[in-house]
Amino acid sequence: MIGKAGGAARSRTVILQAALDLCAERSYAAVSMEAIAARAQVGKPTLYRWWPSKGALYLEALTERVGEPYFLIPDTGDLEADLRTWIHAATKIFTDGALRGLLAGVVGSAQHDPELANILYEQVHIPLSSRNRERIRAAQESGQLAGFDPYLLEDMLIAPLWYRLLISGQPITPEYADMVVSAVLSLNPTPTGNA
Repeated sequence: MIGKAGGAARSRTVILQAALDLCAERSYAAVSMEAIAARAQVGKPTLYRWWPSKGALYLEALTERVGEPYFLIPDTGDLEADLRTWIHAATKIFTDGALRGLLAGVVGSAQHDPELANILYEQVHIPLSSRNRERIRAAQESGQLAGFDPYLLEDMLIAPLWYRLLISGQPITPEYADMVVSAVLSLNPTPTGNA
């Protein structure tokens, strides 16, 4: 006999997949919790038992589909190469036809949903950004990019991609990602001490 935990995990998986399928067929804005429940063949209360809002449901679907590695700076010992790998991975996500609208939708929803904004910040941004800053600090301790504030470096690299996704609509290409990394690393930062 399969336990309740196994059944719940399967139900969550079915619901998240139904949500992703609907978003791909329609758009983030056009999908409702009712539609997700109907597609997953569960009651709407089941959705609200696990997620406080559509945005929270889609945030989980997004993080499960993409996975942490795309959001973390790798560590090969060469920070410049690792930053390029990281930005190229982000570029793939930001240009993926199924994920692009989902990213924009979740981030947009967080602007007027304080609970979703808190989940995004506490459960996604803080853990991932903290690990990225640790990677940058380790590189600084080995003499790479010693003058950069780790917070600022991370922001300067990823912000242009978000700007193009959410504001300008200009293409996000690997070439553009390389230009961003080159421009940021060409700066001569003033040492700020440990951030």
